[in-house]
Amino acid sequence: MRLTRSLQFTFYQALVALALTPALCIAAPFFFPDINPSFSKSDPPDWLRDGRGNDGYVTITSEVIPVSTCTQMATRSFWGSDKTQLVLSVTSHGFKTKLDKVEIPIATFDGRENGSQCASISTTPLQVVSMANMGAYSILNPGNLSLVLNVKSSNDSNRDFVGSAKFLLGAAAIVATGGSAAAITGVSTAVGTSVVSDTQTKANSLLQGMIDAKVPLSFSWPELRKGIQSAEISVYKTDQDINKISDKDIEKLQKDPKADKQLLFTVKLNFQFSRTLFYPTVVDIDNLVGRENLSSQHILNHVAPESTQNFMQILNNSSPSLLQKISKADGVDLGRACSSGIDKLKTAGLDNVDIAIVLKAFVDEAKGPDWYNDSEMVKSCFGQVPNIAASLEKIYGPAVASPAKAEDH
Repeated sequence: MRLTRSLQFTFYQALVALALTPALCIAAPFFFPDINPSFSKSDPPDWLRDGRGNDGYVTITSEVIPVSTCTQMATRSFWGSDKTQLVLSVTSHGFKTKLDKVEIPIATFDGRENGSQCASISTTPLQVVSMANMGAYSILNPGNLSLVLNVKSSNDSNRDFVGSAKFLLGAAAIVATGGSAAAITGVSTAVGTSVVSDTQTKANSLLQGMIDAKVPLSFSWPELRKGIQSAEISVYKTDQDINKISDKDIEKLQKDPKADKQLLFTVKLNFQFSRTLFYPTVVDIDNLVGRENLSSQHILNHVAPESTQNFMQILNNSSPSLLQKISKADGVDLGRACSSGIDKLKTAGLDNVDIAIVLKAFVDEAKGPDWYNDSEMVKSCFGQVPNIAASLEKIYGPAVASPAKAEDH
């Protein structure tokens, strides 16, 4: 009986000693992306392949595809289960949208409760780049574009990383929409830009406490125009002591094809290209004039990208109003007034096609639709911007002098 009690006590001592030994390293789930994304391409339309910029838009949407609808994200051991938190995010650079350089969470997993049980990652398709103008480029300046996939993980259950990511997503929604998405994000529409910026700073600071494994996808404008349809990045899980893992360890895991890893899901970035905001599926703008809803009323009431204002409000936001100026102007004065409108539409992020459509609708409103029959008036307004004038002629046909003016000559 004494021997039995002695053995029990010795076993208990061993367990306590093992649990308190500082050298003991219990592995925890660590997540990282493949360093070599795969790309799919298709034959691009002529306008995309041959264009030199400001002739269309690119939208990039994220999609997270799990290997299984039921995934064990955390690891259960003799000592209990890990409290894994996982945040996937994408940061864009060079696209000149309001969300450029803003980290946008695209998926989260919170394993602080029942983390080792069968679970699914929380994600919905998100636009990480929304209707970005295809920038102008040259041989010497092809453009420096990139998307960075961040795979951040932690087993620190005392810090709410997932909650920080959701706050960051809400702030990004306000930046992207000017506040119109505030009802969805739960943030007041009265929140100012400085407060949103502060929210982003705080959230980013909190997320820096996670282990970040990342992979950059780099492009130039010519490369993007070769018909990229999608990019896919595999994301793996491995068991490591994530409290001691270094950037070099992450890089080694990413580069080692024989590393002990489990594929959990794939991040797919889908690329869509469009010529105009008003008909995103149209490839040939020559046929736009025959489309329904190309009326001045429809065009000018259309809300601008990343804004709560429509184009009438954007163009007519000064005093005396631009509408009033254009209604009374001709010749050089009309050229100056149209130039002011063109600058406002460029600032709003429009390409040449949509600047032609919106400005013509605005002048129609100011002067009546017959002004387009006066080729000299059209030249005064659009002659200073040949690329925009070329789009105007493709959509509406060449401007010709009215019969009355022709007789005068």
